[in-house]
Amino acid sequence: MSEQGMSESEKLIADVAAGALAPGEVSDSLRPRIEELDLWRNVEELREQGATVVTDAVPLDLLDELRAVIHRTIESEGLKAGRSGVPTCGMLLGNSVVDRVVTLPKLLAMWEFSAGQGMRAGTISGTVLKRSEGEFIGVPLHADHAWLPQPFPEHNCVATICLPCEGMTEEEGATRTVPGSHRHRRLPSPAEASEAKSIPLEVAKGGFVMWTGSTWHETGVRTVPGVRTVLHASCHRLYTQPVHDYTHLLRDEAYLAAAPEAIRGLLGADLFFGTESTPDPEKVAKTLLMAQQ
Repeated sequence: MSEQGMSESEKLIADVAAGALAPGEVSDSLRPRIEELDLWRNVEELREQGATVVTDAVPLDLLDELRAVIHRTIESEGLKAGRSGVPTCGMLLGNSVVDRVVTLPKLLAMWEFSAGQGMRAGTISGTVLKRSEGEFIGVPLHADHAWLPQPFPEHNCVATICLPCEGMTEEEGATRTVPGSHRHRRLPSPAEASEAKSIPLEVAKGGFVMWTGSTWHETGVRTVPGVRTVLHASCHRLYTQPVHDYTHLLRDEAYLAAAPEAIRGLLGADLFFGTESTPDPEKVAKTLLMAQQ
């Protein structure tokens, strides 16, 4: 059928089909920005290794402001180390300093490459990693696609950056990844987790590290005095969220009391998505388990 004989809906479907990108491909609209920002090496590393180090992305004085915001928030809210053992403050989007950081050109370009146009802010949080006194502090080897069933999709759905306010070396607790692990498109088995050879993603102040949702990674161990102050920020591919938002019904106690019990499940009452800085550990565990079923 010629385009002239198509309805508007048929034309839209045809345009969508023609515009589809293969996994890891750079769109024509994004290509000039990748070129201008000199990010082709990072694009290739993310494709091949599942992680990359981007340099000279954030003004140093802005990082000093960001560090102050994270420490001030953790201290003012009296936040304690949770299950990971690392003090964390979440829901940072909306703070003017954080907003300036996460909208910098290199961050936005790499997020779009990895998570596609229309990506949405996911977790925007700050952490303060202290020196380890012998016991592991942080999150062991895992993949951020854990919320998706295995095998994980070929198109990346979660793109995460770790932006250290002071830079980070291996001794300072740099995040560690297993190169090429994203190609497995699944979580590591216990045996793989214990035997995996992860490497530190060292980065100077002003840069950030990034990995895909399928990349196996873990918190590094800090062996020197001081702390590692980091902004953890993720963006999610747009199709990983529901079309309509019914979460307001979860705040309507009278409605929930009268509604069928199964409505709670349809509204995500037992899931941790949409929670604030300290999600219920039981909901986190339940969400992880249900995601694989």
